[in-house]
This record gives sequence, C-alpha cells and structure tokens, in this order.
Amino acid sequence: MNKTTLFKIFALTCTVLLFAKPMNVNGQSKYGMLTFNKAVNISGKQRMLTQKLAKTYLYLLGNPTDAKAKRELLTTKIIFEKQNKILGANSQSQLTKNLISKVNKTWGKFKSLIEGVPNLKNAKEVVATNSILLKETNDVVEAVILESKNANNASSDDSLSEEDVELKQTINKAGKQRMLSQRLALYYFANSGSLKDKNNEARLRGVYSNIDDAITDLLISNFNNAKVEEVLGAAMAKWEVVRNNEEKLFKNGFTPKEMYKLSNDLTKAFNKVTISYEKVKL
Repeated sequence: MNKTTLFKIFALTCTVLLFAKPMNVNGQSKYGMLTFNKAVNISGKQRMLTQKLAKTYLYLLGNPTDAKAKRELLTTKIIFEKQNKILGANSQSQLTKNLISKVNKTWGKFKSLIEGVPNLKNAKEVVATNSILLKETNDVVEAVILESKNANNASSDDSLSEEDVELKQTINKAGKQRMLSQRLALYYFANSGSLKDKNNEARLRGVYSNIDDAITDLLISNFNNAKVEEVLGAAMAKWEVVRNNEEKLFKNGFTPKEMYKLSNDLTKAFNKVTISYEKVKL
C-alpha cells in the first residue's frame, strides 16, 4: 500500500470521527467524538480565545513590530474557527447548534476588526464589542453542559448524574480562569493611553476580583485530588505575582511585554488545572 493510499485512508477516518454520532461507552453518552468533559473544556477555550485575540490586538497597537504576537493573532484566529466547527459538527442539540451559529455571525464582524494593521479606531471598537462575543461563546458552554445533563437523565443513578453535572460546572469554572487571565491583560492595555477611561479601569478591577474569588472556590472543590492540587498550587503561585503587585497593575506599572507574557503564563497554568478536572473519574 503506497503513501498516497494510506494518507487517503487516514483523512477519511478523521472525517468520519469528526462527524460521528454520539456513542455510549460504559453507558455514558458522548458529545460526538468527544467526551462531554472535553466538550466543556474546548467550548470554554473559545471564551479564552476571544479575549486573547482582543488582548493581542491592543498590544500590537503599541508594539506593531512584535513578530511573535503577530503569529499568535493569526494562529488564534485559525484555532477559534476550527474549534467552532468541531463543536458544531459533534453536537446533537439544536440549541447548541443555534448558539454556535450565532457565534459565527458575530465572529465574522469581530474578525474584520482585528485583521489588518492595528489602528486606534478599530481598537476602540474591539474594546467596545469584545464582550458580546465573549457572552455568546459562554452561552455555548452552558448549552454543552445542559446537553450533557439531558444525556445523563437517561441514567438510573440520579446521584451520579448530579455529581457529573457538578464536575462539569467545576471544569467550566476552572476554564473561566483562562479567559479571565487574558481579559486581565486586555483591560490593562485598555486602561492606558488613548483608550483609558473609568469604565475600562472598573472592568480591570472586576476581572482581578473575579480571578481571586474563583481561586478560593476551586481550592474547596469536592473534585480536588493530588494532581489537581499540584497544578492549582502552581497556578496560585503565578497569581501571587499579580496580587503582590496590585498597585502596579492598576497604575500601569508593568511594561506591555511583561503584562502580555504574564497573561499567557497565567492562562497556561489555569489550562493545566482545567485539564486536570477534565480527567477526574467519578
């Protein structure tokens, strides 16, 4: 069998998996080719990517020659679009599909803002509208969790079903920390220069409080095991860098490069926490 034939077989297999119908493994329904835990994680990543795109655009407004940031903007756009297709192709819920279609419609407008050379006019529009796309992607996460709950209603073990939904809510909460890590930098940049105003400062302070409060909730989660506690501790250590420099945060004491890197480091740390919750076995 030649390489061309092998490649065709591989491509066909991937296509079948992508559009697969929900399966049952050990009596548990799946979100197409994904577990529901994975679907909650991926849909949650979409929220984070909206904020990463907006943050990177604002960063490039003042740092237009940063080649790495330019690449991140491009790759993040590609990943966002691919993951939205995967979520839509694997869902069996009309509600979820409708909400993903709504995201795609808003995404088209948002994408046009962040393409091309960054400029102040588009930057102001990005700050004004990024939360719309964020809300719509969050609605998709909630729909995926509801889809999981409905799938589990067929189970005869009500206590297991309730615990499973609680776990997905915990995955969701951990995933939000990734998004908030990017949103923190977004409004740090929006709280400086020509974009600075009282609303952007208030949003920055709100994001700071939301991250801090959610860490407390995660610390007392019923799903914490040795692995979760290890990666959660590492994420908290990253967060302490921000907490110990609170005044610096609100008075633009970090350089743009420092804040850009700090937000990515926080996101990576909380991504490990989210994945650890995703892998918890009930």
